Amino acid sequence: MNIFVLSLDQSIERKLIFDNYNSKHISYTYHTAVDGKTIDIDALHPAILRKGSIRYSKNAIGAALSHLQLWDKCIELNKPIVIMEDDAIVSRDYNKHIHAVMSMLGSDTWDIVQLTYNFDSILSYNNTNYEICNSIFTKHNMTKTDITQFIHSNIHTTVAKLHHCFGMAAYVLHPNGARKLKERCFPLDNRIIQMPFIDNLMSYTIDCMMNSIYKEISAYVCVIPFVITPHISDDYKSTITPSTA
Repeated sequence: MNIFVLSLDQSIERKLIFDNYNSKHISYTYHTAVDGKTIDIDALHPAILRKGSIRYSKNAIGAALSHLQLWDKCIELNKPIVIMEDDAIVSRDYNKHIHAVMSMLGSDTWDIVQLTYNFDSILSYNNTNYEICNSIFTKHNMTKTDITQFIHSNIHTTVAKLHHCFGMAAYVLHPNGARKLKERCFPLDNRIIQMPFIDNLMSYTIDCMMNSIYKEISAYVCVIPFVITPHISDDYKSTITPSTA
């Protein structure tokens, strides 16, 4: 399964770090991400950004457009692909785990599988056919030692029907799922999402928009992930910041 890694052309250091962690375990192709600083927001109405929507920073819109490009790539190839961001870190047994996950799901019974999620937010999934598990995390600051131990640890992954999670560091996308995401997540808007522990959340990023539809489509999550992102490490620098407008 092809792996496409989103990265800005100027993010040379992030590519070097990604290669250092992952190149021994997976094969991948870099896809040039959209630089939000170059975006003319007025030109995005109405197809990409609903007029009157607020709090979408240029970087957040750039991220949305970057993922949209790979959703189109998935549709064009007409086969599932893996989309990663350039801060993802994979287990040494990634290939074994991705095969196991795909075997659990079958060929055409799913739209998207989130391989990881932000550990400083909320994870909500079907625990059984009648129970929903809403999880919060300890928000432990990740160290380089933690990352090394994760890469070499024994992981017993599984999947569950996804309700809510944040982050887009690594996911598997089916062409049918790509079509649904395009149709239901664009134009970006400020729709309100009912979230456990948070109540009403106004959308201002692409993963907010995706959270508004996970329950409606065949979305799954690896509850025990074999890909992580060090977004809660002490020295992590995000390329996306929300707007206060």
